[in-house]
Amino acid sequence: MREQTVLISERDLLYAIGGQLFEQAPNREPRNAQKIMMQVRDAFRKEAYNDNEYYSLRIAEEKLYKYIESLLMGIKEFVELNLSQNEVDNGVNIDDESRPKYTFTDRYSKIPWKSDFIDLDAFIRNVVNRFWIIKYAEMSCFGCINKDTDKCSWCAINNKLRVNYKGNREPRGKYTLVCKFDCYKSRYICCEECDDKNVCAKKCDGNYKGCSNVVK
Repeated sequence: MREQTVLISERDLLYAIGGQLFEQAPNREPRNAQKIMMQVRDAFRKEAYNDNEYYSLRIAEEKLYKYIESLLMGIKEFVELNLSQNEVDNGVNIDDESRPKYTFTDRYSKIPWKSDFIDLDAFIRNVVNRFWIIKYAEMSCFGCINKDTDKCSWCAINNKLRVNYKGNREPRGKYTLVCKFDCYKSRYICCEECDDKNVCAKKCDGNYKGCSNVVK
């Protein structure tokens, strides 16, 4: 059976990364922001499914962090955000071995913004968190299997929403079977009824006749 996946839309990905760039950059001045965002867009489009210029990509949920990390760390201008503006002005290279590996400050210290820099690991974690916040905002309690139960108190739109949310997975058009696992083309159907089942490289390898997810 296919993995449980998350749909990454181009809009949500760019929104999460672009918003975090200006949120985390010292003095809200991210260097080469346009270059970074265009490279993110172009790299994403190489892998994404294009539906009339709406680009999207489905990956396993547990691979989301690694995907965003690989995407960003492959961009030289992004990696160089780990340099402070003073380092850039003095011609310091990101691979300079004389650079300190760690910098410690306390919450009360006021660092001149040109001496500050972006912690890349923290940035990537924040992008992933921001991405999920965007996804949560698109959802509602409609269709939740725990609506109006005690579990509502610990859901975050509640934070367990992705587990509780059933979504809108009724049969579409001529299709009569429904699978709770996700198609990378966003078709909420069983592979056995899909027109692309003979050519799709991501076809489910489960036996639909014995699958409890099939709606009779």
